[in-house]
Amino acid sequence: MRIERSRGCFLAGFLAFAAAIASAVSLASCAQQVTISAPRYALVYGVRDYPGSLLDLSFTVNDADSIAELLASQGWVVRESTDSQATKAKIRADIEALASLSSDATILIYFSGHGTYIDPNAAGFSGYQGSYIVPYDAVLAGSNYLEPEKAPYLISPSDLNAWLSGAASKNVIVLLDCCNSAGFAPAGSSIDASPQDYSQRPSYSAFATAVAHFGELLVSNAAASGQKAPIVISAAGIDESSYDGSDGSLGSIVMNHGVFTYYLLNAGAEGDLNGDGVVTVTEAYAYTEKSIKAWYSGLTDAQINFFGFNAFLPHLSGGARDLVLFD
Repeated sequence: MRIERSRGCFLAGFLAFAAAIASAVSLASCAQQVTISAPRYALVYGVRDYPGSLLDLSFTVNDADSIAELLASQGWVVRESTDSQATKAKIRADIEALASLSSDATILIYFSGHGTYIDPNAAGFSGYQGSYIVPYDAVLAGSNYLEPEKAPYLISPSDLNAWLSGAASKNVIVLLDCCNSAGFAPAGSSIDASPQDYSQRPSYSAFATAVAHFGELLVSNAAASGQKAPIVISAAGIDESSYDGSDGSLGSIVMNHGVFTYYLLNAGAEGDLNGDGVVTVTEAYAYTEKSIKAWYSGLTDAQINFFGFNAFLPHLSGGARDLVLFD
């Protein structure tokens, strides 16, 4: 579950094709100015008003709007779908429509909404057991998407992989601001600095440490798999609930976004760790993880207990390369 409140709107259709500006970039090229040349396409989804008012969220459409606006301002070709437009069939169709893109293109998929986890011990369930994205139509009025029998209406990692399999481009970024989402960045294909169950109050960790660790992580993954897997940043661990922002009642920061997305957006301006003029996915992850730790550590025990949410940290997984996220 997530805790939220806010506005909603829908922006549909691809924006006019802009001069393409993306490129794979190595973390090793710290002293170089990055040259960006290939096209980038982003599919952005946010669900706030699920059927059944008890399941409504608050800042998720804000998240999608701001991510779409930031990406479009930097030359990404963006298609945004929110609320009733963000169905499983629509998300699948949007992704599969990218199959004709050139191999050097970069594809980004962003989702802000409910996420869930189906327990491996769920009685009578023989399907995928793990993390799921909850699209709009997975929640019918009066229904409970947490029940295992709802799995066919949810989006699993295998669904996402199947829909992406037809794309010629292997430069894929997936950003998920939802609960239980680390299953889309599985520990089986990466060694994650963030534990799957992040239940303790965090301590500060430096940018440099995080970037160095994940630079090694990406290289080792590629050597093992020989593939260019999607680079995934998930907002929370498999057993964790992401928090959908603050109106100032939690600390002094007024976010009006999910905590993960709030700091991810800030990374666009503040996350260039090596000074090469761009923010890569790994740099954005390092900035976001450090910022969430600092925010959570600044809360009092009384605030944490009153609002009743668990600590969480984002997770990163991917192949042995990095991709430009923000200019």
